[in-house]
Amino acid sequence: MAERTLIARVQEDEAHPGTLLVSSPAVGLADRAPAPGVFLNRFAPVLLLRIAGRRHVLRLPREIHGWVVERFVENRLLPVAWGDPILRIDPRVEVAPGGDAGSARRGESGAEEEAGAEVVVRAPSEGIFYRRPAPDAPVFVEPGTVVATGSVLGMVEIMKCFNQIVYGGPGLPERGEVTRVLVEDAAEVRFGQPLFRVRPLE
Repeated sequence: MAERTLIARVQEDEAHPGTLLVSSPAVGLADRAPAPGVFLNRFAPVLLLRIAGRRHVLRLPREIHGWVVERFVENRLLPVAWGDPILRIDPRVEVAPGGDAGSARRGESGAEEEAGAEVVVRAPSEGIFYRRPAPDAPVFVEPGTVVATGSVLGMVEIMKCFNQIVYGGPGLPERGEVTRVLVEDAAEVRFGQPLFRVRPLE
């Protein structure tokens, strides 16, 4: 069945200049809102929104991205109305889990650049990690694979919703080479767990 997608409402947060408020575009039940520290772009789902019993994946508009700095709904089914704020994001910094806007790192979808110029790509949520799109399909990447911004590295499944893990982000080179895959296929992972190491290519 094709994924039902909704686009979130986004506007500047006047109370916190430089940040953006992400709001619900419909009445429904919100679930699986990401925690502070998660990077969101058009590839990453914002949350699941159940409307009249049907599950929709809420995504950001194509040109919007940023790190979650505040979550207004808990990570469970919670009623939301049209225009209710869901998240506050900041396109300028990444917030470490449990941290604040002052604890900045670089990266996307949990990717962060460490000493030695390698990038660690971390799980954007808890769930089941998959290295391939289907059981009989080849893996997305393996050590030695060269990836570019937007390349899919793997997927994490939560409640039958498959969230893609993509390479890229502000401050990272457009291309990189996968050096290590740190988790086995179909393994259970926790939020922030390292999944890949990528060497950026100039």
